[in-house]
Amino acid sequence: MKKNILDVAARLIQEYGLKKFTIDEIATELKISKKTIYRYFESKDDIIRAYFDTTIASDKDSVEAALESDKDYYEKIHSIIHSTHQYRLPAKLLNESRLFYPEEWAKIEELKRFKLDAINKLLKKAAAKGILRQGLNFAVLSKMLEEISDMFIDYDFLLENKLKTSEAIDEALKIILSGILKQ
Repeated sequence: MKKNILDVAARLIQEYGLKKFTIDEIATELKISKKTIYRYFESKDDIIRAYFDTTIASDKDSVEAALESDKDYYEKIHSIIHSTHQYRLPAKLLNESRLFYPEEWAKIEELKRFKLDAINKLLKKAAAKGILRQGLNFAVLSKMLEEISDMFIDYDFLLENKLKTSEAIDEALKIILSGILKQ
């Protein structure tokens, strides 16, 4: 039942946002009482916390699977950036969490650092194997990756440029890995 409640809450969160979904809507959709929901979750905030915890844990599992896969370095980086998670985290939800749920936002920031560290380790391994050009400044590259990752959750930027998060990620990755000069 707990998973069913969380699944419905996740869909409602994605549809209405973190602040606008209600416990009543979950109860109505599942045809259960609010009391039943409160057996599994103490509050709406507890549901939101579980939503983020589940999403972040599944995202980290996806990153670990990418790192352990037999894919080449580019495919691994792409898999880490486009890692899958149990519930979607649209950019508008990220902005809302930053404003109203600082503890959940801190978890998202920690996930971002986890993913950036994984990418940096992969890039260093690729450099050690001679796959990347010599003399690459990893401090600059790391800072670029960190700054660019903020672009992916900038809802206003994405809307203004009519980009989906995945499109912005693919473009940034293409620019970083292929450069801007004609070959």
